[in-house]
Amino acid sequence: MLLIKIYLEFFKIGAVTFGGGQAMIPILQRELVTNLHWITMKNFLYFVSIAATTPGPVSVNMATFIGYKVNGIMGAIVSTAGVASPSFILILVIALSIKKLQKHPLYRAFMAGVKPVIIALLISAIYIIASKSFHNALPYIFASIAFVIFIKFKPNAVLLLLVMGTIGIFLL
Repeated sequence: MLLIKIYLEFFKIGAVTFGGGQAMIPILQRELVTNLHWITMKNFLYFVSIAATTPGPVSVNMATFIGYKVNGIMGAIVSTAGVASPSFILILVIALSIKKLQKHPLYRAFMAGVKPVIIALLISAIYIIASKSFHNALPYIFASIAFVIFIKFKPNAVLLLLVMGTIGIFLL
């Protein structure tokens, strides 16, 4: 029964989250930490940091880590399948009807409405991570520097992560 609940919970989260894994963070936190109490906030923040730095989509990594924490290997498999299923189904439907869909006014209106929500979810994710993780001003300064470097010079994101991570080892 727990595996079905895990699948359905991650299916629901995967179905209502647009904008990628980072946009999913506030929803995961509310549902799995606050409402269901499946994991602690400390574990959640740990999973966010690991999921963001390991290969693959953040949403899949988060689902896998949380599923494993809740119910071992089977929990990881089921949660990953749950979070990926809505996207798979949607992509399959879109692939079969993309030409008609792009021209439809309802589709265009829906996408125009979704974009601001994606931005709000990303800002919310940043707030959750920053407010619970940083306890002094130095990380905020490094985040600002990294943001400016990324916007102004457009470096390779992996290289910027490695450089800032190395600096963090010595300064933070």
